[in-house]
Amino acid sequence: MGIARRLRQGLVVTRGPAGARAFLADGTLLDVPALAVDPVDTTGAGDTFVGVLAAALDLGVNLEAALRRASAAAGLTCLARGAQTSMPNAAAIDAAVADLPSG
Repeated sequence: MGIARRLRQGLVVTRGPAGARAFLADGTLLDVPALAVDPVDTTGAGDTFVGVLAAALDLGVNLEAALRRASAAAGLTCLARGAQTSMPNAAAIDAAVADLPSG
């Protein structure tokens, strides 16, 4: 995407059931799949995605793995009602990452 190059910054776009795409400043695209779920409530999914992505990156996880973790967490969030109450814990996220299709 031209905007990532022009800004010399990376850009992540969440795409709901289509997963997420990262546009890197060097022109690289990273696509990660979404967790296949029947959503109950999508409230908080975006916040969960961003929080889990930031936490994983802070721990030194590489971008692609961090995006997969964030995508899985966001999907899990959609399985319950509410924002905070639906956010999954680390163990649930770990298990869900294993269920994501290969990107």
